[in-house]
Amino acid sequence: MQEPERRKVSLAGLGLISAGAVLGLALAGPATAPDDAAAGPPAATAPADPPAPPKAPS
Repeated sequence: MQEPERRKVSLAGLGLISAGAVLGLALAGPATAPDDAAAGPPAATAPADPPAPPKAPS
């Protein structure tokens, strides 16, 4: 039975493989929490309906 031929792996190749693994883990991880100011509605918005006028005393 013949043994399989072994190939030499360069250190540059191992570095690229490990860099890809680190990048993949970083992208697969949970996202950071968004800022509270960015999550809220814009500050300069008008109300959807104008307030009702007060009732006159009878």
